[in-house]
Amino acid sequence: MVDSLVMAGTVDKIVDDLLAFREEVGDFGTLVYAGHDWVDPALGKRSMELMATEVMPRVNKAIR
Repeated sequence: MVDSLVMAGTVDKIVDDLLAFREEVGDFGTLVYAGHDWVDPALGKRSMELMATEVMPRVNKAIR
């Protein structure tokens, strides 16, 4: 399950993984974003910022 449902990596990889997942399962309404390693809060915050400002805009543009 982890191999097929957990996505991690660069902005480009996450965009590609999300679009590939959507191709496989079709439209989906909820994306759960979970971070369990808060050893470095700045890295966790940066990850969320990249998801909001880089990944999701590119995904939304691709699916419109």
